[in-house]
Amino acid sequence: MAKSVILLFEDNDEIVVSLRKAIKPHLKTDMAFEVFPLRDKPATDEGAFEDRLVKELKKRKDFANIALIVTDRDLSTAVKYWRGLSEAAVSRAAKVHGIPVACYRLAKDEIEDRLRRVAGDGLIELPANHADRARSIAVLARGFKHLQTLVQKENPANKKGNAQSEPTMSPGALLAKILGQPIIAPKLDTYACRDETAIAEILRASGDNANLTQTIKTRLVVALGVWLADLIMVYPGVLLNEKAAASYLDIDPTVFKRAVVRKVFQSAQYKSVLPFADSEAPMWWRHLLDDVVTDADCETGLQVCQKKKLQKLKFCPCSVDKTLHAGFYCMATFEPLSAENSSGRVSWFPPGADLARLSKRTYQKL
Repeated sequence: MAKSVILLFEDNDEIVVSLRKAIKPHLKTDMAFEVFPLRDKPATDEGAFEDRLVKELKKRKDFANIALIVTDRDLSTAVKYWRGLSEAAVSRAAKVHGIPVACYRLAKDEIEDRLRRVAGDGLIELPANHADRARSIAVLARGFKHLQTLVQKENPANKKGNAQSEPTMSPGALLAKILGQPIIAPKLDTYACRDETAIAEILRASGDNANLTQTIKTRLVVALGVWLADLIMVYPGVLLNEKAAASYLDIDPTVFKRAVVRKVFQSAQYKSVLPFADSEAPMWWRHLLDDVVTDADCETGLQVCQKKKLQKLKFCPCSVDKTLHAGFYCMATFEPLSAENSSGRVSWFPPGADLARLSKRTYQKL
C-alpha cells in the first residue's frame, strides 16, 4: 500500500530541516514527508498561483496520495518562480483537490491574535511549540485518513425517491454517529455556528438530494475533520483535554495524571481508535465523565475518588487564586480557572464550549 504523504510548503530551508528531523519519529511505516520544491520551475509560470499549484499537485506522482498539506502562514521569501506565493493560494489549490490544510506561524505567537481568531477558514492552526507541532502534523494526517474510512461506511445523504430514507442528519448528528456517540449530537450542533466553511460542506453532503460523488465525499471528510480537530477538540465543552478534565472533575491536575486516578475515569476517555486521538494529549468525553460521577452517586470526580478510598487527593485550584476551586479552563493560559475569576462566556467562542473561558484580566485587555 502506498504511503500517505504529508506535503510541506516552507520557504525557509532551516525550518524544513528542523521540521523533517522532528517529524521523522512520528512517521512510522505508513507516512511519508515531502517538501514542495519551491525552487523548481513549474509546468507553467502563467496564471494565478493557485491554478499553477493545482496543475503541479496533479502531475507529480510523488504527490499522488497526499493526506495533509502543511504550510507556513508567511511564504513571502519564496524565490523566483514562486515569488509572491501565499498561504491563501496554497489553501485554495488544496481545496480543489480535496486536501486538508494545517498552518503555522514562525513569528512569535501573540496571545491576542490567537484568542481573537475565529475558526471558519477551513484551516487547522498548528501548535506554536516545535515538538508539539511535529507530533500534531502526524496525528492530523492519520486522523484524516482514518476519518475517510469511517465516512465511507456511512451514507449521510438520503437516496432520492426512497420512502424509507432517514431524515436528513444535522452536522452534529452525522459526526456524533461516526464517532459512536449519537447522544451528543445536539451539543455538537452548538459548535456549528463557528465554522461556516466546514458546515457548508457537511450540509451539502447531507442534503435530501445530495449526489454523493467521490468529490463530495472527499470534501465531507475534510470538513468534518477540520470541524472536529480545530474547534470541538480545542474548545472544551464536548471533549476535554487533560487540564480541562481535571478542572471539571475538581481534581488537581498533578493528581489526575496518576494511573490509579485515570483508571476511575477510563470509560470516558476518547479512545485511540477514533480520529485524531493522540496518546500524548489524551481527551475525555464530558458526558461520559458525568456518567461516572452520577453512577457513583457523587457530585464531583474528586468525591468519586474519595469514595474509592484513593490516597493523597487534592481539589483543583484556580490558576488565579489557589484558594478557589476551578471548574473551567482558560484559553489564554491553558490552565484551570474558577467561576469567580472568569469573564463568563466569550462571545466569539463556540456556544457549546461552555467550559472555555478567559480570566477577567485577559478579557479586559482584549
